[in-house]
Amino acid sequence: MNPTINRYGIFAALAACVALLAGSCDKRDGFIDKDDTQHVPAVNAGTLSPLSNESGSVKAFVGTEVSAEGFNLDQVSAITMDDVQTEITGQSIKTLKFKIPALDYAQNDLPYAVKLKVFDLEGKAIFDYNYFVTIPVTDALVTGYAPAEGTVGDEITLSGRNLEQITRVHFGEQTVEAADFTEHTAAEVKFLVPAGSYAAGDSEIAISAEWATHTIDVTGDEPFALHIPRFDAPEPQPDGVNSVLGDELIFTGENLDKVVSVMWGTDLLSIVEQSAGQMKVRFPSTIEQADPVVQTRALTAQYGAPAQPVTVSAGWRLDTTHSQDIVVPSASSMTAEDGGEENKFYLGKTVTVAGENLVAVEGIEIRYTDPDNGAQQVAATVLAGTTDAQLKFTVPDGVTFSAASDVSVVALYNGGDVAEFGTVKIYPFYYYKDVTIGASDPTHAAIAFFVPDMGRVISTDEWHALDKYAADDIMLNSKNELNKSKVTREQYYEVLPYLFCTAGSKAFNIQGPCGSSGQLKNFKTTAGESITGGASWFGTPIVSYRNLDESAAKDDVKQVAASVRDGSVATMTFTAVTTATASPTFVLEGEASGSGDFKAGTVLLVQYSTYDFGNIKPKNEGICRTGFLYVKEVTATAVSDKKGAVVFDFYWSKMQHE
Repeated sequence: MNPTINRYGIFAALAACVALLAGSCDKRDGFIDKDDTQHVPAVNAGTLSPLSNESGSVKAFVGTEVSAEGFNLDQVSAITMDDVQTEITGQSIKTLKFKIPALDYAQNDLPYAVKLKVFDLEGKAIFDYNYFVTIPVTDALVTGYAPAEGTVGDEITLSGRNLEQITRVHFGEQTVEAADFTEHTAAEVKFLVPAGSYAAGDSEIAISAEWATHTIDVTGDEPFALHIPRFDAPEPQPDGVNSVLGDELIFTGENLDKVVSVMWGTDLLSIVEQSAGQMKVRFPSTIEQADPVVQTRALTAQYGAPAQPVTVSAGWRLDTTHSQDIVVPSASSMTAEDGGEENKFYLGKTVTVAGENLVAVEGIEIRYTDPDNGAQQVAATVLAGTTDAQLKFTVPDGVTFSAASDVSVVALYNGGDVAEFGTVKIYPFYYYKDVTIGASDPTHAAIAFFVPDMGRVISTDEWHALDKYAADDIMLNSKNELNKSKVTREQYYEVLPYLFCTAGSKAFNIQGPCGSSGQLKNFKTTAGESITGGASWFGTPIVSYRNLDESAAKDDVKQVAASVRDGSVATMTFTAVTTATASPTFVLEGEASGSGDFKAGTVLLVQYSTYDFGNIKPKNEGICRTGFLYVKEVTATAVSDKKGAVVFDFYWSKMQHE
C-alpha cells in the first residue's frame, strides 16, 4: 500500500469522525442533529464570550459583542435573541461574532434568560441556547426617605440608585433645585425642608423628585409630617398692667418644641421651659431701659433654619425700668457625653450643664495654664436651645496639652463678666463607644466602614464619595511605600482614614485601606452590587495595625493595652512600637490552626501614615494619627459566607504629623 495515500485516508477518516461527532452532539451542548455533517455549522457553547450567567457575576449588555468558536461558522446565515435579529460583526470557519440587539425588557438587577439561536444557510436552527442578558437599571430610583417628619431646615435624605440624575425636588408647593442639595450622589440626595407659607400646626406634605422628563413620587401613601409651631392667643394684658423685667409668660399651642427663640421687638427673651404643648419665657435684665420706660412691641417666635417668624402677640407692654440686680448664671452640674462614672471630657463630646439663669451666658471658655505658653483660653461652642435651667456645649479640640489635664470651665455674661462653673478633666483625644462594623456581605452594607474623623460608621453606598481616588491600580509600590505618582499630597489628605472588616475562607480580618490585600472588591452596596470594578482594589489612605497584647510585647506596651481595656488611658502619645503590615485576624474554631491575632478583649494599635513618609510600617515621625481599638465582641459566625461583625471602643488622637 502507498504510505502517502494511507496517510491521506487516515486524515479523511478522522475529519469524517469529527464532523460526525459535531453533528450528533446533544442539544444541551448547543448542537442539533443534521444528516449532512460535512457543511453543517456547529457552535461550541463553552466558547461564548462573555459567557454570561444567571447570577450576574458575568454580565452581557445590549450592544455587547459576543464571540463564539466552532466548525463551519461561515455557513451561518442568521443569529437571533428571543427572535430579534442580531448584527453579525465577524465570521469565519472557526469564529463567529455578533452584537446583542435591543431587547424589550424592563430594567432589572438580575439578568434575563434569552433564547439564542443560530441558523444555517437553509434557515434551520442549528444552535439553541439560554444566554443571559442584563438590562441594567439606569433610571433614577428612590427606594425610601427619612426622616418622615420635621420642620423647616431639617435635612431629608432620599435613598436609592442613579440619583445623580435628579435635577430638583418638590416639597409640597416649594421647589429645591439640585444646586441647593446638601449632598448629591448616586445613592443619596439630601436637602433641607425649604421655607414656605405653611399652615400652622401639623400638615401632610407630598415629596416628589424630577429627573430627565420623569417625576418620582417619593412619599406615596406616606406623606411627610410637617410640624409648624402654632401659638394659642395669649390672655390680653389688663389696662394699666405692664410686664416688668424678670416676669415670666406662659404660652400654649402645638409644636412649640420647634421654637428656637422668642423676641419682644428685637430683644431676645429667655426660654425657661419648653415642650410641644407649652413654653415659658422670661423678660431678661439684658433688655435696655428705654425712654419712655414703658414700651409696646410685638412678641414673635422663630423656628427652623433659616429662622421663620410666627406672631405671638401684635403688641405687648413692658416696663423696662432696671433694678440694681444683675442676673448671674450658675452651674449645679456638668455631665459629659460618654464620660462614664468619672465624667471624662473627651474632645468633641457634648457637655450638658444644669443650673440657673443659663440664658444669660454669652459664651463658654476652657481655661488652663500651659507650662510652655502660660495661661490659655479656648472657646467652646455653645449649642442651640439654651434655657434658664440647661445649656450644652462641645468640648473644644483646641487645647494644647497631650495628657489628661484639669481645666476650669467659665461662663461669660453681662458683656464680659465671668462665672466659674467648676473644674473638669479634659482628655485630649477622641473616644467612640460601641462602634459596630460588619464584613463584606450585603447584610452589613449599612455598617461597612468606620471613619474616626467623622466619628461615625458609613455605608458602602457612601464609600465612593469618601475615597474617590481609590483605583484598581495598587497605591503602594514594591517597597510598601505610598506610590506618589498615583495620588498627590492634597488628594491623600482629602480622603479621611477609615477601617473595615473582611471575611475570607478561613478567617475574619480587620483591615485598613491601601494595606489590605485588595479586599475592597468584595464589598457590596445596599442594592447588592459591587462597590468596585477591579480584580484588585486598594483604598487611598494607609491605615495599619498591631496587637499590643502579643506574646513578644514588652511590659510597658502591655500596660498601655491594659489602660485601654479599663478605660484609664490618659494620653495618645505612644511611641513604644509601630504597626505591622498584616491585617489582624480572628480565626473561627475549627477553621484554621492557631488562635488568630485578635478576639474579644484584644487591644489593637492603629496608625494612619503621613503622606511625606507614606510607609505601611511608619516610623514615629511618619505617623499622622494614632488610635487604640478595644475589641469588645466578635460576632463572626460563618466566615466562608462572609458574615460577621466586630464591636469595639475606639480612641483617636489629634493630628500628630502631617
